[in-house]
Amino acid sequence: MDSSTLPASPNSYSSLRSQSRIDLASAIPLSGPLTIYVEPTNICNFRCVYCPESLSNYKETVGGHFQLSLGDFRIIAQQIKELGTVKTLNFYMMGEPFVNKHLPQFISMAKADKIAERVIVTSNGTLVRPSIYSHICESRLDYLRVSIYGSNEGSHKANTQSLFRLAQIRDNILGLKQFRDKLGHKQPFIYIKMIESAHESENIDFKQMFAAVGDEVFIEPVMNWNDPEGAVFSGEAKDAPLSKQYFAAEKHVCPFPFYTLVIHSDLKVSVCCVDWNKQTVVGTLRSQSLADIWKGESLRAFQLRHIQRRRCELPGCSTCTYLHTAPDNIDSLTETAFVERITTVEAKPQEKAASV
Repeated sequence: MDSSTLPASPNSYSSLRSQSRIDLASAIPLSGPLTIYVEPTNICNFRCVYCPESLSNYKETVGGHFQLSLGDFRIIAQQIKELGTVKTLNFYMMGEPFVNKHLPQFISMAKADKIAERVIVTSNGTLVRPSIYSHICESRLDYLRVSIYGSNEGSHKANTQSLFRLAQIRDNILGLKQFRDKLGHKQPFIYIKMIESAHESENIDFKQMFAAVGDEVFIEPVMNWNDPEGAVFSGEAKDAPLSKQYFAAEKHVCPFPFYTLVIHSDLKVSVCCVDWNKQTVVGTLRSQSLADIWKGESLRAFQLRHIQRRRCELPGCSTCTYLHTAPDNIDSLTETAFVERITTVEAKPQEKAASV
C-alpha cells in the first residue's frame, strides 16, 4: 500500500491497523463482536463500474432499496449496548451513507450511548455539503473516510457513471476541514482514498489534488468483491490481488466471521462487509436480538465451516479473497479446540459482553 502524502499522526486512520490486537485464535469465541457495520441505506447516487450497485438487477438481487429510520437505529443501538461496547462502529456497507438524512443523528446517538470506542463513516463526499458541516462536527464522528474514484473529471465520470463533479467533491471536503478547524473541532479525522490506478500518473495526480484537503491521503489496493457469476468488479483476474503485498498473508480460515457483524438497512444481519448480496446472513433484528444472533446456531455453523476448511461450500465465501487482507490469522485454531470452547461457554451462565 502506498503511504500518505502527509505524515501519519498517532490518531491517523492508517495507524489503527498498527494498534495492538488481541490474539484472536486464543480468544475465540468472543463474548461479543469487536466490529459492527451498520448500513444506513443501500441506495447510492453513484453507479461505479466496479461496484454491485452498477448491476441492472441490483435492487432485485438485494431484496429492494432500504433506509434505516430513527426507530430502526434506536433498536440497533440498544441491541449493541446490551451485547457490549464494540471497538469500532462503521456506518457503511452498500449505498452512500449520507443519502440517509438521519445519519448525523445516528452518529450522535452512538456517541451519546457509548456503544463504540470509535465511529467511522465511509462516503463518496457528494452530500457532505456546507448545510451539514456543523451536524457532522457536532456529532463527534471520529473518522470520515472519503472514497475518490478518479484523479480527473473524465476518469471520475467514467468510473462513477454520475453527474457529480470531482471538483465539487473536493470543495465539499475541503470546506468541511476548514469549518472544523475554524471552529476548533478536533473531529472528524478526514481520510481520503482512491483505488490504485494502473497508471502511476493518475495516482500522483490524485495525491496532489487532495493533499491539502484531507488529514491523510492514501492509495489503496484493488480488491475483489464477492463477485456474481460472470462478473469481476475489480477489472482484474480473480486471483490477481494475491500477488500484491496487501494480500501477502494468505489464510485458509477467514477471521471476519469471528469478530464482525453487518447490520443491513433491512435489519438482516450478516458476517461480512463485502457480502453485498447477503449470502452470509445469519439472522434478522426484526425477530431476533443481536445477542441471540451472535451466539446462535446459524453463526456457529458458519464459523465451523471455516474452521473445517470448508468455506468453498459457502456461496458467499467460495471465491472470496478478502480474508487475506485481515490483520488476524486463526488458521492454528483446530475444530476440536473450537467445539470444546463453544461447549464450555454455552455451559456457563450468560454474562454481558465487554469490550476486548
